[in-house]
Amino acid sequence: MDRVRPELQEYSRIPDQKTKHRPDFIPSRYVSIQDRVNASTDYEFFYINKLISEGWYRLGKNSDILDDEMKGRHFKYRLNGKSLSGAKKGTFRSGGIVIGKNMDDENYLIYKAYNGCIFPLQISDIQEIYVKNPNDNIEGSKREKVIRKTQIFKQPNVSTPFPVYLPDKNTGNDILIYYAKDNYSRERFKNSKKYKYSLETGDWRFE
Repeated sequence: MDRVRPELQEYSRIPDQKTKHRPDFIPSRYVSIQDRVNASTDYEFFYINKLISEGWYRLGKNSDILDDEMKGRHFKYRLNGKSLSGAKKGTFRSGGIVIGKNMDDENYLIYKAYNGCIFPLQISDIQEIYVKNPNDNIEGSKREKVIRKTQIFKQPNVSTPFPVYLPDKNTGNDILIYYAKDNYSRERFKNSKKYKYSLETGDWRFE
């Protein structure tokens, strides 16, 4: 069983002062990619599609990120909700560049984030890993195309004359998923990327 080592997870990370940023970069005004992905379903949909178009893959097994061939690769990941940070399941992290295994504890990956900080990451805290491979030569058994995230809806608890439905992927029956306040809001909801993706793929569920 993996064992948590708090001393690897809780020390402060100081950004590398030699890391080069764009001339217009202002730290106090910068909103990171991972914050935008976690805050907006529509942006998440856009960004994951962008990763797909750029050749990113999801590893078949998270532990494969510890293989020597992964050193120097760019990677991103989602947390499974079990980490000391308290981040909920599915939380996206921008990741960075793989350095390798922690030599004292192989349950941990060591990587360099894009701000220059060195991070340890416990493998058992990861839900899934996305890897960038410019040469496209990762063995087939170790990769899958990046899979878009299942869309989640809250079960409606207030009735209005403007319901929205999605078909059940198993039965095909229409399932009530949302009550809009008016017809304009209903059409706007049905034109969202979240709804269209759910309608097209059936990849949705209730919270």
